[in-house]
Amino acid sequence: MGECVAFGNKTSALWKKYSRTKKIEYRDELIVSYLHLVKWVVGRLGATFPSFIKNDDLYSSGVTGLIRAVERFDPSKKSKFESYAILLIKGAIIDELRKLDWIPRSVHQKASQISSAQCELQQKLGRDPTDEEFAEHLGITTENFFELLARIRPIILIPLSAKIFDDEESAPLVEKIPDQNVQTSSEIVHKKEFGKILERAISKLPEQEKKVLKLYYYDELMLKEIGKILGVSESRVSQIHTKALLKLRGQLGSYR
Repeated sequence: MGECVAFGNKTSALWKKYSRTKKIEYRDELIVSYLHLVKWVVGRLGATFPSFIKNDDLYSSGVTGLIRAVERFDPSKKSKFESYAILLIKGAIIDELRKLDWIPRSVHQKASQISSAQCELQQKLGRDPTDEEFAEHLGITTENFFELLARIRPIILIPLSAKIFDDEESAPLVEKIPDQNVQTSSEIVHKKEFGKILERAISKLPEQEKKVLKLYYYDELMLKEIGKILGVSESRVSQIHTKALLKLRGQLGSYR
């Protein structure tokens, strides 16, 4: 407890010095103080990407996001720096991954096939399809369907985390959070409107998918921890998560 208070007092003093002088030395001290946030974000995101993407590369991009967060943050707004920084750290990492263009075209095509199958089966059945119905519709085994979900997982995560849409003109979601220093009324309204649409989209998901999203994004648990709570394997949680994101991605596509 004493260490937390000491850390809080130290960073509070640093923020005051940096806000007043904008000296690089104070900025760098703040960056070092919050490097644990980069490590935390990399740990969460890194588990969702292929093994050839090294955590060291993600960490480097994350530090860039942290620097941006420190330089932009305004302590006088009384908002929590950690929440703001995590958004920019994630944004920087995902922007770098998009530049690499490491996902094969065939995986993009498979993601589109699953999205189309989701819509067709929902209309035909009047409910969410089971994994077995999904697989039968696609003409593959259930095991192959699960393998397919694992392959498309990164392509689903990146657009939702980085952009609301796939088109070039759409802004990254992190940029839709108004800058603390330039917060216009239209930006605030836009953010609230998107929040309501996202909330409605989530409310339509099956209970298990809603629970996984809540535990992952709000309670910030790892997939393995969620699996223990739900009594299923980590890979099963990953499948549920991916299917939920597929549905949200489809519903948010109408938000222009």
